[in-house]
Amino acid sequence: MGSVQGFAQMTSINFDYLTVDEAPKEPIGFVGTGVSIHHPSLPIYGGIRLNNAAVGIRAGYYTFGYHAGARLSLTDQWFIHPRLMYTTGGGAESNDGSGWFITPATTLDRRFGDYTLGVGAQYSYVSTGVITGSSAYFSLNKQIDFKQKGLKPFHTQLFTNTVYSSLNERNSDIGFIGVGGRSFQNRTYQSVYLTAAVTDLGGYMDVYGGYGLWEQFGAWRFLTEVNFGTGGGGRAPAGGGLLYGAGGEVQYHHNQYFMGGSAGVLKSLDGPFYFSFIGLHLGTDFNFTSTQNEIGYLPMDLSIENGIRTYLGEDGFSNLGIAFRLYRKGMIQLRGESYWAFTDGRGAYAEGLFGLRLQPNIWFVETQVGAGAGGGINLWGAAALAFVNAGFEIPVNDYWDITGRGIYNVYSSQAFPTYGWQLGMTFNIPFNTQF
Repeated sequence: MGSVQGFAQMTSINFDYLTVDEAPKEPIGFVGTGVSIHHPSLPIYGGIRLNNAAVGIRAGYYTFGYHAGARLSLTDQWFIHPRLMYTTGGGAESNDGSGWFITPATTLDRRFGDYTLGVGAQYSYVSTGVITGSSAYFSLNKQIDFKQKGLKPFHTQLFTNTVYSSLNERNSDIGFIGVGGRSFQNRTYQSVYLTAAVTDLGGYMDVYGGYGLWEQFGAWRFLTEVNFGTGGGGRAPAGGGLLYGAGGEVQYHHNQYFMGGSAGVLKSLDGPFYFSFIGLHLGTDFNFTSTQNEIGYLPMDLSIENGIRTYLGEDGFSNLGIAFRLYRKGMIQLRGESYWAFTDGRGAYAEGLFGLRLQPNIWFVETQVGAGAGGGINLWGAAALAFVNAGFEIPVNDYWDITGRGIYNVYSSQAFPTYGWQLGMTFNIPFNTQF
């Protein structure tokens, strides 16, 4: 059967920089990272976003949420680009109240092939108004057009990230969990990691990228990379938040799955905090293209759930979050999830969870394990959480589902609300992939 054009879309990855004043402290410089889905016919887009403190004294200040914008053509190469960003979070003992962070911005963009550079201005207002102000705004955008016929396949990985450190600035044992991903070229690759501490340094998290080299020998893959990003929280003395480091990994591959062992070191740029680590990665390889039935490529959905998660009781609070389906076979799903508080003075709280779901029809039961800290819930101790939930996922059409669940906390290393609920929408993004 010949190749046919399937449902596809244009996506983009965005990096930007802005500053916000914190009275009476010095300004905070934020690096933003976003992933967007573009409308197939209109010049608009929407997506998810992460702000992370990089300059100043607020290492560990993170917010997560959504953005939407439009790219309005002036010429073939120049665009006016208005954008609205809404995120929630906090950390690093900042004066951010409940933690919501809203930013309208506009840039003048110039396109260079698949890349776009933008310069403009922004205004930010955070919760109580103690953190607010305008500044110059800079953005870099990388476009990936899955509508393009004959698109060269993208070779990518998604993986869980379990990390242990015994040699570090605190001279103690620290455990981390998180998720990561990579995009491969002929001999080079780019990576991204998000991890959070689950022992000793509750409240610490980092987000960093890497650029490296790789080589394959049969079922074995060898990788080495340099890293740069941000991290902090849990009173880790990490300065403004910038991190740098290096690491390596050895992977064993079986079909589309792999297991990898890694080692490396991360160090804050302007603070004494550092840690060396060993890690374990469990993940899967994907090869994406734009056409169906091309040398074995078949449709597959990337399932992304956006939701509000509320914990009940006197110490309850609400969170904004997102979940990715990492693996699915029959009724079984493995999921990676993250939630960020925005009410009841818990703006510094964030949690990362791994979920195992059994879903025979619209109804499901699931377990979730992970870490949650910040916002007065945890600082120095372990941050472990475990939940058992039951809920539903009702299809609206081929691309949207409505989801809801009841939440029961079966274990927490710190005092934590017992019950909760969650409502959300799941967006199923079709790609074509080769296993």
